[in-house]
Amino acid sequence: MRWGSLILTLILLGATGVVGYVTVTRVKDSRDLVLHTYQVRGLLKDLRADIGESHANFDLYQLSRNPNEATQLEQQAVEQASVLDELLRLTKDNPTQQERLNALRPILEEDFAQLRACVAGAKCIDPGTSNRLDSLGQIAARRGTMYAMLRETEAVEDDLLAMRLKNWDQLFIRMVAISVGSFSLALVLLVYNLRLLLDEIKKGREQEQIEKKNAESYRILSARILELQDVERRRIARELHDSVGQYLAALKINIGQLQRQDAGITLQLQPRVSESLDLADRAIGEIRTISHLLHPPLLDELGFHSAARWYAEGFAQRSGIKVELKLTEITKRLPRPIELALFRVLQESLTNVHRHAKATRVEIDVVCTDDEVILKLSDDGKGIPGRVIDGFRAGEARGIGLAGMRERLTDLGGTLHVESSPTGTCITASLPTNECDPKDPPAEKIKMEPA
Repeated sequence: MRWGSLILTLILLGATGVVGYVTVTRVKDSRDLVLHTYQVRGLLKDLRADIGESHANFDLYQLSRNPNEATQLEQQAVEQASVLDELLRLTKDNPTQQERLNALRPILEEDFAQLRACVAGAKCIDPGTSNRLDSLGQIAARRGTMYAMLRETEAVEDDLLAMRLKNWDQLFIRMVAISVGSFSLALVLLVYNLRLLLDEIKKGREQEQIEKKNAESYRILSARILELQDVERRRIARELHDSVGQYLAALKINIGQLQRQDAGITLQLQPRVSESLDLADRAIGEIRTISHLLHPPLLDELGFHSAARWYAEGFAQRSGIKVELKLTEITKRLPRPIELALFRVLQESLTNVHRHAKATRVEIDVVCTDDEVILKLSDDGKGIPGRVIDGFRAGEARGIGLAGMRERLTDLGGTLHVESSPTGTCITASLPTNECDPKDPPAEKIKMEPA
């Protein structure tokens, strides 16, 4: 929804921008036309003023016969011709004004020709002659005609200026309206999108809180499941040892008694009885092994170091993989949860090596520092597939294998780090503890060969 609103906002702002650009361009063009009209009106006024000034200079010349007045008259004639040419250039897009100005040109030229003639003495010489009066009358009439033509031209320019100013005002008002409208629209859409964004952030935070609660619930559940699993393993191990083991031991005693000659067993049944006795021995051994693997008694009685040494030795004999064990001696026993977590990590890691790694050698190193105990197990196998490592680091496949070990350690404040390559895997488990003593004896390296 927010993306749709953003797209709509961009479309509307784009359309507003295009309309605004067109309007601004038209305002600029209208402004240029207004300035053009002001320029034309100014030149028309200048031309009318020049005509009036030239006639004033002519009148002064008639009274004073000053040569300077005649010189100025010639200069004004040049200026008026230049102004008229500029007016014709500026009004080339207006045929009506061009026609008026072209009609004014011969009258202006005729007026200056007559003024020059009077100044030169060809006409207007005798004050009492009728020619002089006629000439002055023609000059005055011609000046009135030129004034009338200029006023008519100025009136047209005034009307044109009024129209262009009105158009300019309309375009300016439209531009302001578009600017205000587009700003208001953008502001409304911005507020709307901001609200949507805040809603998404709020939902994201709520979802994050839910995920955190779920993760915490899962962590607690995982810890409880692992705890129950250990309790169940201990119970099954005890039942196997105390119940099934005792029954098998009693069965072995009974078969042993039957094996005696005085029990009346015939020679034909003697091999069967011996075989049954051997099977009972094997069953008792398997029950004891399974019981110890589920929960080794040494872990409760003597601690992690004894249990780890026993389990590593048994692993080497069962798997045919060489094991090199290096244990730091600890004066004090580690807390029971830490011992159990380290043993389960060791057990799960060696099980994975036996099932998947195809290794020939395993190194186990347990180090106890001032504030933590570290279990490091490395093999020379084929390594763990990349997708499994990626899934483990991404927190997937929880509760089994590597993730199960991590959950067990995390619950105690520890960490699990896994490095793997085609030449082997290294698993490092660390747990915080203050039971280590710098005065503890150095680690002893124990090599265990397959049976």
